[in-house]
Amino acid sequence: MVLSTLPFEVAAGVTAILGDDASVVEELTPPWVTTTRSVLVGTGDPERRLVLQWLVSARAGDRRAIDRRLRLGPLVARRAPWLPVPEVVGGDTDGPTPYVITRFVPGISGREMLGNDASAALIGAAIGGLARDLARVPTAGLHLSRTWSDSDRLRAAALRWLGEAGPSIGSVVARRVQGIIERLPDGFLGVRPVFAHGDLAPVNVVMRDGVVVALLDFERARLAHRLFDAAWLRLMIRHHHPTRWPAAGGAFLTTAGIERDAGTLGQLNMLAALQCLEMLAATPRRRLDTRREWADRVVQVLDWGRD
Repeated sequence: MVLSTLPFEVAAGVTAILGDDASVVEELTPPWVTTTRSVLVGTGDPERRLVLQWLVSARAGDRRAIDRRLRLGPLVARRAPWLPVPEVVGGDTDGPTPYVITRFVPGISGREMLGNDASAALIGAAIGGLARDLARVPTAGLHLSRTWSDSDRLRAAALRWLGEAGPSIGSVVARRVQGIIERLPDGFLGVRPVFAHGDLAPVNVVMRDGVVVALLDFERARLAHRLFDAAWLRLMIRHHHPTRWPAAGGAFLTTAGIERDAGTLGQLNMLAALQCLEMLAATPRRRLDTRREWADRVVQVLDWGRD
């Protein structure tokens, strides 16, 4: 595929880096609904390959997400050299089609390692190590969202999300969520907020020879409860690959140094339910199927046991 099939400013951005002989090597856009499109571009030199990602949605919030990826990628790489963050080599968020360009890192997606318990345990342990390393990232000057950093901010936001959810979740579920919101101060007692990736999931981890070689997509990074990333990972694996959670989750929690006592598991449930509520509230009302999916996940988490 030639670059001329891509949006003009996007093609021009990658041509300025690779030259006129650059072409699209592979489509990387995932099969699920996304607001961005991603392709692998390169020349005849396999060492000069880039990932080009651009916005296909006109929503202001999506534009801000590309802007955060473009801004935070280099900042996190400098602040936390122990994290395998792909180099950001170009991009623009002011034009009609915001885009970001990063170095391609060869390997396999962590998502591909959830096919059996043995490899699921390997990816779980690898992400557990990432969770420890992410918590060490210095946050001063990163201008991160603080919504999830303390109970007062989160309570105010969660009440707003609950109102925006409207009839999507119904009155019975709304009362259960209200109960979680009222218990937030207990969940934050004595907890120091840390840097959170915001979308810590196998799909955002690239592995090679059993080692994490890339951690992708920082647009949802924030200052948050120390269990925020753990709750999101648990939500993603238990929802999409439920039979792999015992193997992947056990390895993750052990490596991340997270206890499996009833109190901690209750906190993970609390955070996961509110994460689903946030996603529900952020989904446009015209996307009824997606809103229904997030509403169902709220109920799913509320019904989880502490395991």
